[in-house]
Amino acid sequence: MLKAMSSVFLLFLISIMLSACVAPVKETKKPDQKQAPEIVVQPVEVKEAEPVIEQPEQQDVLILLSSSANTYQKVANYLASSLGEHAVQITLSGLPAQDKAVIEDIKVSGTHQIVAIGLKAAEAVKGIEDKQIIFTQVITYKKLMLENMHGVSALPSPEKLFADWKKLSPGLSKVAVVSGNHLDLYLTRAKAAAKAQGIALTIELVNSDKGFIYKSKKLKSDVGGQWILPDNRILSGKALKEVMAYSSRRGRQIVVFSPKLLSFGGFFYVSPNLEMIAQGVLKRLKELTDKNTQTAFSVLPVMDHNMGINKNIARQLNLTIPPEYRNYINEN
Repeated sequence: MLKAMSSVFLLFLISIMLSACVAPVKETKKPDQKQAPEIVVQPVEVKEAEPVIEQPEQQDVLILLSSSANTYQKVANYLASSLGEHAVQITLSGLPAQDKAVIEDIKVSGTHQIVAIGLKAAEAVKGIEDKQIIFTQVITYKKLMLENMHGVSALPSPEKLFADWKKLSPGLSKVAVVSGNHLDLYLTRAKAAAKAQGIALTIELVNSDKGFIYKSKKLKSDVGGQWILPDNRILSGKALKEVMAYSSRRGRQIVVFSPKLLSFGGFFYVSPNLEMIAQGVLKRLKELTDKNTQTAFSVLPVMDHNMGINKNIARQLNLTIPPEYRNYINEN
């Protein structure tokens, strides 16, 4: 029995020793893991790209003059100064065969825009349908009213004319114009401009210089002024001198279109501002380059003019020139 107990004790002792030999396993702690930050994705607004509008390139412009007249040349010079290397200038010679050859060359040229200065130039190119044509220095344009043609007025602004006239002669109430046919649009505008200044405008139409003399002399005595337009269809040197002398003797105020006519009794003159006409042509060229521009026939008015006052006639008419108009006194 004692032996059995010794065996049990020995087994117990061995188990205790084995337990002591095994190293305790410590719990390994995982390092603290920080929580990853939350990523918020903001929606990005995607804007549509704005369309790129291509500006049309400056085209070459053909400037065609009816002749080498000073007024035509001045308008052409203003245009050439602005257009620079894009301006091509040609003056008609007056020789039919030579001018016909010039027009044929223009028809087949790559130039898309033509500026015709004067009636002769405008009529020479009016049959060219595949080009944009702008005309100026033309008084009557009934035969030029085509879809591809556009005008810039060669006549002074009636709005400014009647405003100036009323300031120079506050008592003026009736004015007459004796002119040729086919100026309906301009004269309708002139009537409205006169009415806005409290002036009644009478219009007499004639077709010759004899008719101009006759109608001018038959104007009623209460017509205080006569406006003479630069209409060479009905004017001649003889007719102008006769009518101006007749009207001057009756104390009628005469508005003329050239400083040279002041010495024949003109009260003041108005003539188109050539630089403003050129600016109007440039505006037309720019408009027509834009493909969205309407191409219907139209004539652009010029709202400014040159003027000169005859102080001697003003004195005879007992009119005082306002201070703001004294710079316009013609000293010649």
